[in-house]
Amino acid sequence: MRLAGLKPTFALIAMLACAAGVLLCAVVAGVREGAQQIRQREGLIASDMVSAVERVLERVRSSQSDALAALPGQPCERVALPFAELGTRVNYVRGINLVANGRLYCSSAVGPVDLPLAPFFTHEPAATAINLIGGSPWQPREPVLPLYVPTGEKLGLLYVIESTYLTDALAHGVRYGAGRVTLSVPGAAALDDRGVLLAQDDPARHAGARATSPRWGFSVDVTFAPQAYAQARWQYGLMFGAAALLVDLLIGATWLIAFAPRRLLLSAVRRGLRHGQFHVVYQPVIELATGRVGGVEALIRWTHPKFGAVSPAVFMAEVEGSRLLGPVTRFVLERATTEIAQATTVRPFHLAINVAPLDFERKDFVADVLGVVERLPPCVILILEVTERFLLEKRAHTEAIFATLKARGVKFAIDDFGTHHSNLDLLARFPFDYVKIDGQFVRQLEKRGDQLIKGIAAVAKHFDMEIIAEGVETEAQHEILCRLGIPYAQGYFYRRPGSAQNVAEMQHDAGLVRYALSTPLASR
Repeated sequence: MRLAGLKPTFALIAMLACAAGVLLCAVVAGVREGAQQIRQREGLIASDMVSAVERVLERVRSSQSDALAALPGQPCERVALPFAELGTRVNYVRGINLVANGRLYCSSAVGPVDLPLAPFFTHEPAATAINLIGGSPWQPREPVLPLYVPTGEKLGLLYVIESTYLTDALAHGVRYGAGRVTLSVPGAAALDDRGVLLAQDDPARHAGARATSPRWGFSVDVTFAPQAYAQARWQYGLMFGAAALLVDLLIGATWLIAFAPRRLLLSAVRRGLRHGQFHVVYQPVIELATGRVGGVEALIRWTHPKFGAVSPAVFMAEVEGSRLLGPVTRFVLERATTEIAQATTVRPFHLAINVAPLDFERKDFVADVLGVVERLPPCVILILEVTERFLLEKRAHTEAIFATLKARGVKFAIDDFGTHHSNLDLLARFPFDYVKIDGQFVRQLEKRGDQLIKGIAAVAKHFDMEIIAEGVETEAQHEILCRLGIPYAQGYFYRRPGSAQNVAEMQHDAGLVRYALSTPLASR
């Protein structure tokens, strides 16, 4: 059942229930979105921290790699001095050790040593590997990250990376808002941003979001504090709730317009006409062959002091069935012809104005039209756009109006051709000058091809009528219409409706189509 069929009391209850439901759903969605945003942020920080630790490892591994790789296997007494010098050039490490046959035999810091590799790795790695342990033989209580790089058969380099550099890197995640950041090495301990070593079974190692290094195998877990989650939920819940309130206001405004007595709406229109709340905007009609603004379509707009911009779809249906149709049509005719005559100097120039079905039944309609035609400058041509659905009735009367106005230079366009009671006989029975192809067919050009447009163009050409394509929104549609030889087009691809001054400014640009192709749609 449509809302219009409900009694106002039930409709009000339904509207209030709908508004409350919208608000509740929005708040719930906002709470979920807040939590999701925090989880996404955890993941981003974890990825950044993985990249930071990877940079540390790669820099250590690549520092003086060729010179250092030649040392394992040589006697410590022979290479101790150059080894110590090379060790000072490697950042982030506490020391570098030469390894042979599973034992450390030379240290860049202390010289000859004899230690098993076992404190650093449970077995000698066959490839480059890292580990995380609670301390080294030199400083048992200071966590370190050993990095083993094999250089030959049973030979290798063991870098001992200080945990301070790792915790400094992890601490950046806390500065981005994380509550805790943890670095984990599979099968080993874990280290958090405060330098605390965590056991393998510590649940903190797997809290929050995790990112893993594909090159090194370590992982970084990032979790935000519960307060951060609560704050994000509250903020997004409030934000979504505010948006829902705006929607509720729109629902309320819609209800007021839909169920307020018809006379109140018409009274508001009457006051709007009297107090200057109505104005006219113009959508340019483009000559596709030249890119010139060959004309405009005048569109009425209403800015209500309380409700703001009111769509013509809301009030015109009521206006068309009332005595206000004459004043409204007369307002558009007079305002549009006056503004365009003053703003534009390009000639010839076409001014298209929509007329309602019942306008043709008004006894003063012809006089209104001829009154403004008398004041139009030479070569400014008035086009009346009429919708095909009403032309099936009162044929003789309609033909008489056509004949009278066309004798005074007025031209006619059949608007939205193909969307209502499409009948090719209409084109034969009424002397239209233009056929306007509705935007829904133009939008199908990129999906279903151009055969329908070709057919309409062929029929129009047979009856010596010009084609105007409405609703052009993309460059592809524009190019297809140009290829088909369609002479005129309008739509957001070229420019949104604007003031008469906007149209005048566009006419100074001889390359309008080039302008349209190089200008973002949102800025037109």
